[in-house]
Amino acid sequence: MDLSQYRVPTATVRCEPSGREVVIVHGAKLMDAILQTGLALGQSCDGVALCGFCRVQVLAGLDNLGPAGGEEKKVLASLHAGADERLACCATIQGPVTVTTTYW
Repeated sequence: MDLSQYRVPTATVRCEPSGREVVIVHGAKLMDAILQTGLALGQSCDGVALCGFCRVQVLAGLDNLGPAGGEEKKVLASLHAGADERLACCATIQGPVTVTTTYW
């Protein structure tokens, strides 16, 4: 029996400098992946792109995240974020990614 049609695409999310990793399905939020590693991630807006506390720097795989939407772009602009930074509550995983924050 061929079960290949039932395979769900997954990707590895790695958090540095801890080296903790988790495998998560494509389309999941980056925040969910990070929290599954057991690392703390700042948040106060319940993941609706208001506070910016979940900002992460993407060390590798920036192109493996879904495009930033309007609200995320506004918050990142207000934070003067770099081109390699995303809000974990908004970014969707589409391939392997490595991230860090200033407080890990």
